[in-house]
Amino acid sequence: MVNLLVANAVPAVDVPAALDELAHGNPTRFARARAAGATPVIGEFAHGLTQSVACSEWVPGYSQADLLRAGRRAFPGWPDTVLAQAPQLPFQHAACRVWNVPDRTSIQRVTTASAVPALVLSGTFDSKTGARWGAYAARTLARSTTVRIPGIGHWVVPQSPCAQKVLGSFLVRPTAPDTRCVAGLAPKPFTITPHPETA
Repeated sequence: MVNLLVANAVPAVDVPAALDELAHGNPTRFARARAAGATPVIGEFAHGLTQSVACSEWVPGYSQADLLRAGRRAFPGWPDTVLAQAPQLPFQHAACRVWNVPDRTSIQRVTTASAVPALVLSGTFDSKTGARWGAYAARTLARSTTVRIPGIGHWVVPQSPCAQKVLGSFLVRPTAPDTRCVAGLAPKPFTITPHPETA
């Protein structure tokens, strides 16, 4: 379920209703999202690149024991059965043994300083990396443009026509992309499901 939320398979505005319905025995929204395919299909996603990054940069630095200890510190009192289920990482260790790329964790955490034009796009509803990290990543990129797209999750460009326009304009004018479409955006209202007893 967490991966469905991270991938924004259930639109962010529908998450409160989906969770409430699930708590009341109705998994329909989550089931539809899963049936529709929560992750991109072959040809739409660079799985090899993703595995290379995951297996060289973040998996080597985090064992299951490390993650469980960090979870206990961050969420004392939560059961280990919940804390041990870090999204994506339980299967990732086995996948990385097969992918077999070098451990790059030591340089992955070194700050990148650059004057090459860069575009940093973030969605305000990104439950995977969080929108605030975009500005943090761009702080040492002297010629960067940071854009936050309201109401969008982790997959910013595929889910936002405005982000697509910003990216297209960046490719044409890297030092001055057109970000005007962002000003008119606002998150959609959350979907709330009324209970029969209160309706």
